Amino acid sequence: MGRLISLAVLGYVMATTSAYAYIDPGTGSIVTTAILGAIAAVTFTFRKYMYKLRRMVFGASDEKDATPLDKE
Repeated sequence: MGRLISLAVLGYVMATTSAYAYIDPGTGSIVTTAILGAIAAVTFTFRKYMYKLRRMVFGASDEKDATPLDKE
């Protein structure tokens, strides 16, 4: 009996149905913008911490070595 129930549940889970979903053309640009924004945020954060690490290790000899990110 348990095997029959397991088979019925498995069959129900694996059954496919149509979603009748609509994706308008603007959705692609929203997804693209979100991906590009995430890449920019990760890049900015990485650069910020790399500048701080470089400054800790090597130090800045004068103001021209300091970057705008280090002045926070």
